[in-house]
Amino acid sequence: MPSSNQARSPIPKAYAATLLLGVAMSPFIINLQGSLSSFYPSSSFFLRRSLSFNDIENYSTLQDVNDIDKSIERKAKAKASDNKCNNMFLFLPDPQHFSSHGHGSQINTYIMSVLVGTYLNRNVLLVEPPNQVSQFAGGSQFGCPVDAFEEIHMTSPSDPSSSSTAASDSWQIKPDFPGGFSRLIDHQTWLSGGCPIPCADTFSYNDWARMSVKDTAMSAPITCRESDGRAVNVLVTAGGPLRQYFRRKTKESHFISSERWATKLGATVAEAKIFSSMSSTNTFALFDYAVGLMVKAGFLRLQPWIARDVEMFIKSFDLFQKVGTKNPVYDAIHVRRGDKLIMEAKQEVVKYWAAHGHSDMNNLPTNYVPFAHYLSQFRKQECPMNDLGEVTETIKRIVYVATDDPIVVKEEIANLPNRIDERTVLWDDCHELSFYFNPTDESAFHLNGDGETGFSDGTEDNCFKRYHRNIASVADMVILAKSRTFIGEFNSNWGRDIEKNIVGDVLPLPEQPKFTKTLDMRVAWGPTTARLPGT
Repeated sequence: MPSSNQARSPIPKAYAATLLLGVAMSPFIINLQGSLSSFYPSSSFFLRRSLSFNDIENYSTLQDVNDIDKSIERKAKAKASDNKCNNMFLFLPDPQHFSSHGHGSQINTYIMSVLVGTYLNRNVLLVEPPNQVSQFAGGSQFGCPVDAFEEIHMTSPSDPSSSSTAASDSWQIKPDFPGGFSRLIDHQTWLSGGCPIPCADTFSYNDWARMSVKDTAMSAPITCRESDGRAVNVLVTAGGPLRQYFRRKTKESHFISSERWATKLGATVAEAKIFSSMSSTNTFALFDYAVGLMVKAGFLRLQPWIARDVEMFIKSFDLFQKVGTKNPVYDAIHVRRGDKLIMEAKQEVVKYWAAHGHSDMNNLPTNYVPFAHYLSQFRKQECPMNDLGEVTETIKRIVYVATDDPIVVKEEIANLPNRIDERTVLWDDCHELSFYFNPTDESAFHLNGDGETGFSDGTEDNCFKRYHRNIASVADMVILAKSRTFIGEFNSNWGRDIEKNIVGDVLPLPEQPKFTKTLDMRVAWGPTTARLPGT
């Protein structure tokens, strides 16, 4: 049975300098107000001509920035006060190996922490491991942007792209630079209340970490005292106890909607009243609305260095040289294979082949759903036709393909019939599909390497390479989220993120009387509805 397996090939040289984000040219990057032409190799004419950081705001979220109510964060910052920091919900993203998961899983767990912390009417804080106790070189699972280092190291003779860990170890991280999950996400003040980590004089990170993994973590808050004598009630948890609590509560329909909870999520008075009237037994609708409020408030905001480097990377793509970067129109397909085929998606793959006449699960044509099946979501009926059912005008589509199996997917595309050119095929007599890929797909499948558990061939890693993979993955996520039509599936965390947790719903207000998706999502195979947010 053919399987989805690929060997890694070198990163295309034309993109290497962009992906490493000019680490070797870091003096120029540190001074962003300097000449932009200093960023790029002399041969990068397109970048020198077209790249500006005026669009960085558009790359800081996975939504259209115009859909975010920026006044929510602005008002929260104005109202922030230590006197309002008496009930705290501390979420530790690192323990129990959650920081070793992929982007989608980590973001899903973060979403869950926001939903639970606000439901409990507490200020939600992220607690990250100090650099000296982090399991990751550079202090984060998301790698090292040049901004992370002390400026004295900006002239280090060490080659930052070296495979030796000694190179990255010789670059000293700024002590106050965000680490862990916070190196990726800028946790918002409307969630934290602007509160500091409580009781820093008496509780260390190791103390919080030890309490966060207990089975009783979600049911046993503690009270500690600040140096000024102020008492703080603290609930602290890691991903494991949080998931157990969330799944138990949702299974028993114990999440009760309330105006207070909605207000914590940034709701207006009208939105809070609508939310409070929703039934706890309609769990999916309840959390659809809650996540819609989070999306409107801009809960998932990328750190500025991530947004900057994602922007620079995306603007180097041949896709965006084709469609431009101002209001680009394109479609996107996400093909997740790899380790998902071993457990989570295996039964769905078996069901797919059984529906196509292959009942022997040990002798299937492939261990994955073919790429052509994703393309079947582009339907002939979308084209104008005459009375005989013949297409009278084709639809031209620019299609971005994000996948952890690029070699096999490209082979599948090469074998499609009705080729127009090396990039384009005519699908179902209707759609002219021109395919584009992430230029690093053949070397940067997962945050951790060529699989979720690291490099299968023992390739040595460092925080610069990890950051390179981080930017490549986040760029994929941004492109998928902002596409016109998205084709994916819900066996993947990314599919669930795009459909519900990231793109979300437009809230039903008097002027918008029904839920309407902000993205045309089409499910290629497997479950047709997403699981609850964060699960």
